[in-house]
Amino acid sequence: MAFNKKQMNQKLLFIITLFLFQLNFSWAQSTPTKSVISLKKGDTSSLFSPSISEKKKKGNFIKRYFQKDYPSPKKAVVLTAIVPGLGQIYNKKHWYIKLPLIYGAFGGLIYSIDSNGKNFRKLEQEHRYLVDRSPTTTSMYEGDVSGEVLKNKRDQFQKRQHLSIIGIGLVYILTAAEAYTTAHLLTFEVSDDLSMQIKPSLDIMPSSGMTVGLGVNFKIGKNK
Repeated sequence: MAFNKKQMNQKLLFIITLFLFQLNFSWAQSTPTKSVISLKKGDTSSLFSPSISEKKKKGNFIKRYFQKDYPSPKKAVVLTAIVPGLGQIYNKKHWYIKLPLIYGAFGGLIYSIDSNGKNFRKLEQEHRYLVDRSPTTTSMYEGDVSGEVLKNKRDQFQKRQHLSIIGIGLVYILTAAEAYTTAHLLTFEVSDDLSMQIKPSLDIMPSSGMTVGLGVNFKIGKNK
């Protein structure tokens, strides 16, 4: 009896193993079949698109940022605020001419701030030595100029330094304004069939009576 029970268990185990093998084999055959059917229908998004599209989106983030809504005046201003001149590069409108002018202006103003600052500090010290009447400190301008003249010269250098600092701010603002205006104007174009129409106009003014004039009309279009 024990022998028969053991045989029955082995037979049952064999049947279960055979059933699982057939089930696995059937599933393996059905998967490529479904894939082939989806490829025939042209639906390849479920097989390839998720991983490729995510990778593509991550890799082209900067490219998509610059191309989306181009040209965008807002983006041009933001880029200029981050780095002066970057908005001009974004607009792609004669940036190779504008960049040397922008950085030339910044460079000249920075040099002026540094140079006038050094002269101011030097004359500030010499003026202090000149008016303190101390025998231990002697000014290099002792006996040549008065303290008032030296003070005025010192104030001139300080004023130039402050004007240069203000100039940097103005160049910064003008650079952003130029980038914004250029990006805005890129969305407009003059129509190819531009024509000038001259039409007579008749106006009646209470003070001067009837006046006759000419009106000029230009056709201007906007990019879509």
